[in-house]
Amino acid sequence: MRSGRACLALLTAATLAAGAAMWPAPAAGGARANLDWFGPQLLPKYRIVSYYGNPLSATMGVLGQGSSGRMLARLAAQEQAYRVADPSRPVLGALELVAVVAQSSPGPQGYYSAQMPYSLIQGELDLARRHHLLLILDVQIGHASVQTEVRYLAPFLRQPDVELALDPEFAMRPGDIPGVEFGSMPTPPVNWALAYLQAIVERDHLPQKILILHQFIESMVPDWQGIEEQPDVALVRDLDGFGDWGRKAGEYEQFIQQESIPYVVPFEVPIGVRGALNAGYATEIRQHVVVCGGVKIFYTQDTPPEPPSVVLSLDPPPLVVIYQ
Repeated sequence: MRSGRACLALLTAATLAAGAAMWPAPAAGGARANLDWFGPQLLPKYRIVSYYGNPLSATMGVLGQGSSGRMLARLAAQEQAYRVADPSRPVLGALELVAVVAQSSPGPQGYYSAQMPYSLIQGELDLARRHHLLLILDVQIGHASVQTEVRYLAPFLRQPDVELALDPEFAMRPGDIPGVEFGSMPTPPVNWALAYLQAIVERDHLPQKILILHQFIESMVPDWQGIEEQPDVALVRDLDGFGDWGRKAGEYEQFIQQESIPYVVPFEVPIGVRGALNAGYATEIRQHVVVCGGVKIFYTQDTPPEPPSVVLSLDPPPLVVIYQ
C-alpha cells in the first residue's frame, strides 16, 4: 500500500501570512451553549464520516478542493450514503483539518512543520458549526513534539465539538525529512495525548473526546501494546494509505482484530438509576468493550474507492470513515 505522503503540502510563508492573525482563545464553560448537541458520547453511538485536508492546498485532500459549498454538498451526500447502508447507527459528519502540516524544509524553528494560524482554524470551526459538523484537528509533527503541537491547539480542543488526530507517518526521526522517509511514533506521546484529552474532559466537564491514530504500516506505531486507555477518550486506529482494496481490507482487519486496543464504554445510565447509585442502593454501572476502527478512502488514488456497503463489510465495520 502506498502512502498519502504525495499530498504533503508546501505552504509558503506568504500563504500562511495571508491568514496569520492570531485569534483569541475561545472561552471554556458558559460559551459552549448548544455545542455538545450530539450528547455525552460519540463512539460507539455514532459513525463519523469526515472530509480531510486543508483549505490552503487542493493536493492535501477534498477539504481544500473547490468551494466550501460544493465540498459540504459532497460531504452531505457521502454521509447520507452511510445512513442508507447502515440505518442502525446514526451518522455525524466532520471536517478533518490538517492543523499542523509537515514540510520538506526545516522552517524557522527547525521543526519541518507549520502550525496553521488560529484564524484559519477558527474559520473551519465556524464552518463546521454552521453545518452541525465536528471538527477534527490533525497533527503532522515533523521534528516538533506531540506536546508542543497539541498544547498549541489547546484553545480549540477545550471545545466540546473538536477532536484530535495524530499522524505518525510525519513524526520524523532525527535527520529524516517528511515526504522522503516514513515516520514513527512510539506510545509515550500517544499516551500523553490521551491523558491530556482526558484531563480536559474532566476539568471542563466535556463530552467524550476522540483521538484518531493514522497508520498504514505496523512500524508507524511499533509498540502499540503499550497504549493506555482513558475512560473518556475513544482511541480510533485509522487505516491510512491508498491502493488495492483487498490489501487495505486485510491490513484493516489485522490492525483492528489482531492488534486491537479495546475501549471500555460505560452504558448511559438513566437518571433514576443514577439516583439509586448515588443513594447506595446499587453498586455497579455495567460496561461493555468496543474496538474503534477507522479507515481512510482516497477518491482519486484508491483502486477503486469502494462504496459504503463494501466499506461497512469490514470486520468490524469502521466507526470512522475519512475521505481524502
